[in-house]
Order: sequence, then structure tokens, then C-alpha cells
Amino acid sequence: MEENAVVLVGAVDDHPVVLAGLKTVIEEAAPEVRLVAHAPTVDELLAERDDLDVVLLDLRLGDASTPGTNTGRLLAAGAQVVVYTDGAKPAQVYSAVARGALGVVLKDEPLEVLVEAVRAAHRGEAVVSVRMARALETAPHLDDLLSPQERQVLRLYAADLPAKSVARRLGIGEGTVKEYLKRIRSKLAAVDVRASSKLELRNVAETMGLLDDDDATSGAAQPR
Repeated sequence: MEENAVVLVGAVDDHPVVLAGLKTVIEEAAPEVRLVAHAPTVDELLAERDDLDVVLLDLRLGDASTPGTNTGRLLAAGAQVVVYTDGAKPAQVYSAVARGALGVVLKDEPLEVLVEAVRAAHRGEAVVSVRMARALETAPHLDDLLSPQERQVLRLYAADLPAKSVARRLGIGEGTVKEYLKRIRSKLAAVDVRASSKLELRNVAETMGLLDDDDATSGAAQPR
């Protein structure tokens, strides 16, 4: 990045009032960083601006989109991604980082942490705040949580196959598949990962890298 080059920043967040205040504060602290667009979803942000350098991405949005898919779409549009969220679960952060997010900052951290993360992302460098890095280091690794068979069941079920089709693919009974799903949900709940719905299981599968690109970018998961 050239010295003092203008950085065009967008934000995806459900709280526009907060973002309006953030715009003023950021530009006073770092005149070269301009918050030029914000929207409650990635679709709406990209429809508004397609020339953004960096996007601040909240991970918990009202449209049920997944962090990994949102990150991938923003990167494909040419923007670097900085996760900017409050109280995000490590699994959600992993999903965004695995798809290429360069920064991770919590909303209650000092402004200079966010500004530096934006500047670093514009340079193509990764910055994770100290608090978030500690949370990620101590978080359970989902890859180690499930057995190989549980991972297979999760992969197929999260790819929108009904339990009956999963059973047929794996050569086991439908009741066995349902028992696996119950066990998977129990294990995830034990490490504070939400997985009560099929969409939430899909998010977990995406975080673990179990879905290919076609699966990850297809429509919302079907109900059970």
C-alpha cells in the first residue's frame, strides 16, 4: 500500500446506527481510511459498491448466511475481509479465516486495533487481535471432536441429503444415521457450538472444510 493511500472500506452489519458513528470515529483517527458503504447483508453491500478495498464483516447476520461463504464472496469481489464482531464463537471465526479473512477484531477492543487491522488487510497482511488469538488458541478443534464416521454423516447430511439418503450412501440404517446426528449435536453442544438446526450443522460442516465449493455456495439447507 502506498503511504497515505486512501482505503475504501465497507461494512456488513445489522446495526447501521453503530456503523454511522464508527465512520466518524475511524476517519478522525485515520483520515486515509474511508468507511464509504454499509449494509445488513453481503448481497446489499456488493450491490451498493464494487470497488471496496476492505470489508468489515460481522459474523452473525439476520439473513442466515454463513461466515465462510460471505468471506469467499467478498474476496471474489476484490475486497479483503476483516472480521469485526462481538462475542463470535471461535468456530465462526475459523470458518471466515479458513476462507481467507485477514483480520479478526472484537467490537469492544480499542479503535486503533481495528484501524491497524484494516491497514494490514489492505497490505495483504493478517492481523488477529490478542484477545481473539487467545480465544482461538484455547478453543476445541472441531476436527478432533468427531469420529471419521460422524464426519461422513455430517458431510452428507449438511450437503442437503435427507437421513434416508445418507443411510443408503453409507450402507447403514436410517435409525443409525439419526443416532449419529444426535451424538454429533451432543458433542458440539458440549463445546458451546450451536447445532440444533440443519443450517447450523451446515455451518459447522463448512467450518470443518467438509463441504466442497458447490456445497458451500448452494442455497440454504433444507429442513430436517
